[in-house]
Amino acid sequence: MYLRITFISKNGEPMEILGHISQEDLGDILSKHLPVSSVAERWKEEIYFSTGIELSGPTTSRIVAGSLAYWPPGKALCLFAGPNQPYGPVIPLGWFLGPRHYVLQIENGSEVKVDVPRDEDYLPDIQKLVKLIRESGYLVAPRNWRNVVSIVGASTKRDTRIGFEIFVEKFGYIIESDPIFKRDFSAIDEALQLRIRAHLIKSRLDINEEGFVILSEYASNENDLIDKLNRLITDYQKVLDVLSLVS
Repeated sequence: MYLRITFISKNGEPMEILGHISQEDLGDILSKHLPVSSVAERWKEEIYFSTGIELSGPTTSRIVAGSLAYWPPGKALCLFAGPNQPYGPVIPLGWFLGPRHYVLQIENGSEVKVDVPRDEDYLPDIQKLVKLIRESGYLVAPRNWRNVVSIVGASTKRDTRIGFEIFVEKFGYIIESDPIFKRDFSAIDEALQLRIRAHLIKSRLDINEEGFVILSEYASNENDLIDKLNRLITDYQKVLDVLSLVS
């Protein structure tokens, strides 16, 4: 089940985070109580908010970045953007979609509404593209972030979550990955970029608008889009594997 979590910025703009509930039984319980409204709270690199909905199931105290989970004491949904671990056991629900750094832009005290996304909320061309990408094995959904509509998704193979975002333009499609690291113009920054570009990837090494080093691709048509998305995910996994060995 796909879940839409809409935060409202100080300017009144929607900031949607889309999630996927992989626990079907828990998703059914959640959907019966939606929509719900709440207020967001931030702790470390996590956003959580009370739902008033009671869920039960196996718990864990270890979470992977990008996880969507439920914290029983607060009856809260939790978005884990970074490596910080939960403040007590949580019930894993699934994943949120798109590059993880967007969650860090959500401010403490923001209004939040949770519901199930509807097809009619997005243009037919966007829905058609979403269906194509889902058929290729990715978790993906349209979203509205500060009045800009894009497609966000995640690859969850090998117990690793890799987020991505697709911007639909008249001239083609731009794909951007999860951040790799924050650009700081240091010698280490430059050396890492050179190493990644020269030895690890076929995708483009790029910078997003928030100053993070990322991978990106340009696709001219729908068939090309799937090939480029597959390549970006493969390359990002290579970067993760190599940096894990270095660390």
